[in-house]
Amino acid sequence: MFQTTQPIGTCSLLINPEGKVLLGKRKNSYKAGSYGLPGGRIELNEPIDVAIQREVREETGLQVDNLKYIGVVRENQSDHDFIHFVFAAENIEQTPTLTEPEKCEGWEWVELNDFDGEILAGHTAAIQLYFEKNNLVDITR
Repeated sequence: MFQTTQPIGTCSLLINPEGKVLLGKRKNSYKAGSYGLPGGRIELNEPIDVAIQREVREETGLQVDNLKYIGVVRENQSDHDFIHFVFAAENIEQTPTLTEPEKCEGWEWVELNDFDGEILAGHTAAIQLYFEKNNLVDITR
């Protein structure tokens, strides 16, 4: 069987000057109703750094040039493992736009300590990587 997509993607913690993280409420996709970071699948033969820039721009309209590699999360998604290459950028002052309304209800800057919404497991692990200064998380069910 020929697979046209690969279970490898990127996600990015975008943090504004107040320390809030950009999250979007997902719809019509994996774990709809949950919140997630900007990101998505890496295309076949696409460089990882190009993929994260593309995904952030496609999903939020933001051009973020100071993304730094944080680490890797392997997440079991029941019938396959998904690999997330995690990036982060701080002091983002731009305002995101909803560029893919069919996939996301909207973007908002949130204070994680006060946030009570459900965040995707792989993206929660990505946030932990950033704040705990780790570089690898392996999530199995």
